[in-house]
Amino acid sequence: MYSQFFGLQTSPFGITPDTSFFYSGGEREALIGAIAYGISHGDGIIKVVGEVGSGKTMLSRMLASQLPDNITLVFLLNPSLRASDLIFAIGHDLGLDFASDCSKNYALQLVQDKLLAMHMSGQRVVVFIDEAQCMPLETLEELRLLSNLETETDKLLQLVLFGQPELDEHLADSSVRQIKERIIHNFYLKPFIRAEVVEYLSFRLHKAGYNGAPLFTAAALRLLTRFSSGLPRKLTILADKSLLAAFSGQSSTVKACHVRLAAKDSGQAKSLAASYSAISIAVMIALLVGAAALYKPFLFQPSSNDLQGQDVASLSEPSPTIADVTRVDSQQVFSKKSPEQVPAQAGVGVVTLRALTEKTQHWMRSSNGMVYTIQILSADVDDEQFLELFFANIAAEIGLDELYVHPVSINEKPLIAVTLGGFATHNEASTYLDSLPEFILRYQPYIKNITSFKSLN
Repeated sequence: MYSQFFGLQTSPFGITPDTSFFYSGGEREALIGAIAYGISHGDGIIKVVGEVGSGKTMLSRMLASQLPDNITLVFLLNPSLRASDLIFAIGHDLGLDFASDCSKNYALQLVQDKLLAMHMSGQRVVVFIDEAQCMPLETLEELRLLSNLETETDKLLQLVLFGQPELDEHLADSSVRQIKERIIHNFYLKPFIRAEVVEYLSFRLHKAGYNGAPLFTAAALRLLTRFSSGLPRKLTILADKSLLAAFSGQSSTVKACHVRLAAKDSGQAKSLAASYSAISIAVMIALLVGAAALYKPFLFQPSSNDLQGQDVASLSEPSPTIADVTRVDSQQVFSKKSPEQVPAQAGVGVVTLRALTEKTQHWMRSSNGMVYTIQILSADVDDEQFLELFFANIAAEIGLDELYVHPVSINEKPLIAVTLGGFATHNEASTYLDSLPEFILRYQPYIKNITSFKSLN
């Protein structure tokens, strides 16, 4: 749908594993080489473990395409096979026909004879078992017996187990201790780190024919990394939906707001706050609550009469459809404290009020079509150090691409209104608001008509 808009020749983010879109980074290419090495040396049983959506299926397909012609692959795609059926399933894949009354022992003999014949002709058999964590313990034990089939020098059958982390739990059971001892290589598919997320997206876009400037903003990439947990399947789905959201908004770049819409559509936006570690939450709350304690807060809730006679900075709303958001609901306005009392946040550069003000003025002049924004808080114009600490926290969590500041005046008191994003519809703004991290929601952000600020910038 969006391919022509972004200059793509094909969809870059299909979820069906396609080896032409295989990304060799994230240690994937090295892992394929290591598994192929183990197979070439006849190293018994190999285990590959990765989370759901980590790319095990793609990895197995790439591995299969790179193995030499003297390797015959058997794919067991039904891991829930009973132990008594396992030998028949492998035999059928090797081209054997079994009589309806064939016993398991006789079937095993037929399979062994077939394997010996293939070995003598220079062929070797490797069995790929997908979703091995679903395999009953009795069937895992049967695999051990099959791994005993060998000549004096070589294994007749090699096994590669692909599974989720639960596979390790199953193999810890004492009843299958012997098969665990026969596993020669243990490989793990790690999630992508942020740099690999950037490379992965860029690789797939260029593979699909894209040749322009970077499509995803830095803030969008941060959110994609977080929402996807670095897992290729989640990342692919979110990237696809983010492009669709950008296309729907006729945006030439994918921004943080588009990723949030994609995550919301995928049911992942709410899980973001829940995914924070206890330490991350504690640190963030300590920074924000501690800083707030240094500034004497008060709640300001003006009525419609309070706003009469004020200048345009009183934030009046022209549209009757958003009259319910014209007030400054429970917004905290902070009084000035000495700069030395404000704690510094390590590892985050200073984000100045002046720089954000200049950026906001430029954005307001070019924000045609944007009707709504999200106001987070209002603060005293002199409370620069608190604001810059708050900006640094925003930068660390969701980036600065969508962050803006506006000079306003309430009861002749100069303030700074801090907002996030620009939206063409109230529904888009509402969806974005719902997906904001918990530490921002604590400030009770609300939807506001962007025209309130137009004449001030």
